[in-house]
Amino acid sequence: MKVSRQTAALFLCAGLLLSACSSSSGERPDSTGPTLPARTVAEGKWQQGPPKPKLHKPYPYDIYTHCGVKWLRFGGRWWVLDTVFPGTAQVKGEPPSQYSQRLAGYMTLIDANTADFDAAGMPTMQFVPTGKTPPACA
Repeated sequence: MKVSRQTAALFLCAGLLLSACSSSSGERPDSTGPTLPARTVAEGKWQQGPPKPKLHKPYPYDIYTHCGVKWLRFGGRWWVLDTVFPGTAQVKGEPPSQYSQRLAGYMTLIDANTADFDAAGMPTMQFVPTGKTPPACA
């Protein structure tokens, strides 16, 4: 059977497109969607996580935002904001109210020197431990 060059090129392109759509690399399927429900601030109840958090476990956590979100206390020590990065949304739901002085979300200890805070509609905020005490709020 004779096949023209154009037909062969067409079949080659179609084959390449189909093989690109199905990956056999063994990677797990894309799981980039939100995984935690949005939290709201519960009046009279402050969420700070446990004194000894476990790795990779998200804990309900409230940040006092009146003075900003540069400093926080988690797992018995002070942490300072190191990086803010947009990425995969980890929390699904409505963003928090702009009029509250507390931000309800989740703290996750990534390793001994990294903790991430995630809240609905917010970028991930990454904190690192510090030996300093936060300054008083002006």
